[in-house]
Amino acid sequence: MIVDISTVLDCSAAKAWETVQKSSLLLYVIWPLARVVPIGAPFPERWTEGLTVHCKSFVFGIIPLGVRTVRFEKIDQKNHEIQSREHDPLISRWDHLISIKPLTDSRSIYRDRIDINAGGLTLLVWAWANWFYRHRQRRWRARAKTL
Repeated sequence: MIVDISTVLDCSAAKAWETVQKSSLLLYVIWPLARVVPIGAPFPERWTEGLTVHCKSFVFGIIPLGVRTVRFEKIDQKNHEIQSREHDPLISRWDHLISIKPLTDSRSIYRDRIDINAGGLTLLVWAWANWFYRHRQRRWRARAKTL
């Protein structure tokens, strides 16, 4: 199943693109509905193409979901897109495409598109992801105003 949600950010596409590549933004936008803790080395300041990270994931910051694997398959600097392939013990496929497009000189459109397969739990995970990504984008809009 697919989740596809977009929002307008009150910042330029260039500023949004620079910020979305930082692990600190991820930690900010997922809070408090989720928390991820890196296993081994800390998260890098910026995500890089080809990077694979393993992290413990928690719903609502406290309910453990096990180890999540995130592979940054593509970071397209020209088209402002990040494609990750993710999975954990409950979700066999969580393919996440982030894209940023300019709207005006000072506004941009941010989009999350997630292709989810969680077997018999897919509908439940899809419903949660719809709620979760709306939350993420609310927090992203708040952060964008400060850039």
